[in-house]
Amino acid sequence: MNAERIYLAVAVLLVPAMPALAQTAQEAATAAPETLGQAIADAYRSNPSLEGQRAQLRALDERIVQAGAAYRLNAGINMTLQYQSQDQRGLLGDFDTARGRTLGASLTASQILLNGGRTAAQVSAAEATVLAGRERLREAENTILLEVVDAFVSVRRDQALVAIQQRSLDSYGRQVTQAIARERGGDLTRTDIAQAEAQREIIRAQLAQATVNLQASRGRFAAVVGRNPGTLLVPPTLPGLPRSLDAAFAVVEKESPSLWQAILATKAGDARIAAQRAERAPIVALSGSYGYGSPYSYRLRDAGAQATGGVTVTMPLLTGGVIGSRVRAAVAERQQLGFEVETARRTALANAQNAWNQAVAGGEQMAAGQRATEAAESALTGVQRGFAEGFRSNFEVLDSEQRLLTAQLVFVNATYGAYAAEARLLATLGRLQAAAIDQAVPTYDPAQNTRVVRARTFRPFDPVLAPIDRAQKPAGTAPAAPVIAPATDARIRPAAVQALPGPIGKTLPIGAVPVLAGPVAADLSDAVVTSGR
Repeated sequence: MNAERIYLAVAVLLVPAMPALAQTAQEAATAAPETLGQAIADAYRSNPSLEGQRAQLRALDERIVQAGAAYRLNAGINMTLQYQSQDQRGLLGDFDTARGRTLGASLTASQILLNGGRTAAQVSAAEATVLAGRERLREAENTILLEVVDAFVSVRRDQALVAIQQRSLDSYGRQVTQAIARERGGDLTRTDIAQAEAQREIIRAQLAQATVNLQASRGRFAAVVGRNPGTLLVPPTLPGLPRSLDAAFAVVEKESPSLWQAILATKAGDARIAAQRAERAPIVALSGSYGYGSPYSYRLRDAGAQATGGVTVTMPLLTGGVIGSRVRAAVAERQQLGFEVETARRTALANAQNAWNQAVAGGEQMAAGQRATEAAESALTGVQRGFAEGFRSNFEVLDSEQRLLTAQLVFVNATYGAYAAEARLLATLGRLQAAAIDQAVPTYDPAQNTRVVRARTFRPFDPVLAPIDRAQKPAGTAPAAPVIAPATDARIRPAAVQALPGPIGKTLPIGAVPVLAGPVAADLSDAVVTSGR
């Protein structure tokens, strides 16, 4: 389908009704004509929903730093200033007061040497979560750009519909005027005038609704793009459309952001299984401290050097079954994520097929609408000529006018539907990208913040400890989920509940509100007051 040719034809329909769009034209007069690429660029740069998704991804980037914290040296300063007083009975029965003053400062540091693969698994889970977040951002970009495209072509569609309705209203107005003039001459009757007036008022009502729809489309455009629409030019042919439905299915399997988001979530699930299994492994850590302290006074000259150091090995033996339970829970969650991959794949394939079918049907409807418009215009010209010569009735003229109006409406709506369906197909495939439509749009690099976050983190021992920890990481694959046995008897059994005999209810037993009086009313009043309500 050649979308550019389609919308050039629609643009022609806008010319007769520009006076009816006077207010809209005045608002757009000061703005230069804008393309679909400009609208996409503005939305891509400033849409709040898209900016929110980018901020959420930047928050996910920090999980990589947090997960790898065990590789890094932990250091801190401890300072102590303490006073202690205690009364104690002596041998002679008298109380003596013992006072103590402590002053000290030390630098402590700790470093994990072996972690059993815990940190490597946690980092892998964080990295997979970040990659899934990038796919979620790509899906959000496609969804928002689809809204931009849909709002753009909706404005143009509604402008065309207003133009058609205005042209039709003007034509029916002329029909009423001619009918009144010919009724005075005795050629027509009051019935002919009433028919023309009735049709004119119907079109007037439809024009009012079309005008409201146009303003609603302009509002959607402003909400997603961030500004009011000006003069919208013919949108370009959308790039990246598949040549066949089978090609679309192949692209879904390789590029669908919703599918890849689910696949990467399973990678994170595998890493979480490995992290839980690694809880059984020992932890080897090195710790030490150095400082000065005075256990008897606050004077610095009494402070002496203090140093400690050691290697700690920690290994769980009995945990009450917590570790095994967490491993089983992680395995079950990973199995769930595996089923969600298949759900996402089926949904993406169904959405792609639906969008493809809508685009194909829209093209066929558009072609039929164009042929119908041409035939209706030719028929209307002949009927009007025959009416002027007295061979055709006023009813035939009105019927031809209505047929032309219907054909034009079918053509415009089909044109919008075909283009919107193509955009929806690209969004499902993950190919509705700003740079693909307008190469001048500066693209957002989701990996840049990850590189910045890693560069800002002080991690001198990561190159040494990370490979060792990865070598100790347990396997994170989950066993297959239990398979439900196939049905052995698929026959439909009779219903256990019989159908109710009826009849159907038509009224509710609602009567007048009873007036409370006497002791009952008094009791209710006391209850309300007592409860404080």
